Amino acid sequence: MSVGIWAGGGFVALLVAYMAALAVMTARGLPFPPHEPFLTTFHVIMLLAGLTMVPLWAAIHLAAPADRQVYTLISLTFVVLCAVCTCANRFVALTMVRQSPGLGRTAGLDWFQPYGWPSLTFTLELLGWGVFFSLACLFMAPAFQGRGIGAIFTVTGVFSLGGALGLFLDSTAIMGAVAPVAWGIGPAAAVVLVMIRLRSLPLATAAAAG
Repeated sequence: MSVGIWAGGGFVALLVAYMAALAVMTARGLPFPPHEPFLTTFHVIMLLAGLTMVPLWAAIHLAAPADRQVYTLISLTFVVLCAVCTCANRFVALTMVRQSPGLGRTAGLDWFQPYGWPSLTFTLELLGWGVFFSLACLFMAPAFQGRGIGAIFTVTGVFSLGGALGLFLDSTAIMGAVAPVAWGIGPAAAVVLVMIRLRSLPLATAAAAG
């Protein structure tokens, strides 16, 4: 379980770093989409966050009681899909998008702007965080009985799905409203509680107490 605890700690730290950088941008009155150095900072943070999610979810699945592993396995599958979308988007942004202007090849580059719209990679990111991450959270919730962790995963999943709805409706207002809970406070709180459970109790016991 130590791998899951370390991955969970890294995931939470990255979420906090992202929110802190966003708060600094807001305090300075800087525009969004972000410019350098915030742009590269956000890409690196999200790339690493996608990578840490997989071992964290895998640890939860392996610690889950047998009668709930069908939920954690489905959840893990959706988290892997979310991580693939996120990492692909951010890797493209850090390589092709970043280097293309210097190479004098900018034709069609707007389609690959991670914070632009319309953009293929922004759509891919919202598929990851608005659909796959939402389903990962909603399927993780039944692994924890009662309130507490399960409730936080449920709320996070519902808010995250609101991000996809905002994209369907072409509403940045909806996406902005759900973002703090869906991709910030919600997952950070859930993962902190999961880490505490993984550290102190088997998930079977933790889930019954969750």
